Amino acid sequence: MQETLIYAKPSGSGQVQDRRPPVRVAVVADRETTRSALLEVLRSDPDCSVVGYAEDALSGRRLLDEPDLRVILVNLPLSSEEPGNEPGLAFIRLSKSLRPDIGILSLKRDVDEPRLRAALDAGADACCMATTPQNRLLSAIKAVAAGATWLDPEISQILLHPVRTAAAGSLSPRELEILRLVVDGYTNEEIADRLVCAPATVKTHLLHLFRKMGVHDRVSAAVAALRGGLLL
Repeated sequence: MQETLIYAKPSGSGQVQDRRPPVRVAVVADRETTRSALLEVLRSDPDCSVVGYAEDALSGRRLLDEPDLRVILVNLPLSSEEPGNEPGLAFIRLSKSLRPDIGILSLKRDVDEPRLRAALDAGADACCMATTPQNRLLSAIKAVAAGATWLDPEISQILLHPVRTAAAGSLSPRELEILRLVVDGYTNEEIADRLVCAPATVKTHLLHLFRKMGVHDRVSAAVAALRGGLLL
């Protein structure tokens, strides 16, 4: 499946020009592992230059003062006691209100359709999965810097061609909840903490949903969930 490039601004003349300066990018991500991985990816590409990074929306606010900033990668929580005021959505709205010239690339931890649409409605120019391959992420960054809107294949499948496979109907609500956390990257112990149960209980639920989905491990389950739209 090809990534969806919805709209790109014309590049101007067709004349060959000198190499463009690198795209200046900032990262706002609450998880250290994700933040470090994104920074490593950016620093490996000579076409990108890291302006700065932050671990939350409050400290990310200062990044908006960088005059040459072109793109911000945002990977913040989408949970809040007040729906619509999640940290990630609030930061996207703030960024667009203060710096409409900056492209926002929202990195999603799952393919929850309402939250995907909420991110785009808040002003995000692109949505990618947090686990998207390096080459695709870099392409998305450069597309956004050029004025394009970009959706990862898994995300465009949900937003443009939503489907729900038969397997979803066979999973219990608790199994679907655990599957969502697996796709989000949580370990069995972390899932147990969130659901207030024993890790052994989580393992039992996983074995049951693996059997129902026809897979043998959590990675295959996550891939099947993303491809099949099981978490709609």
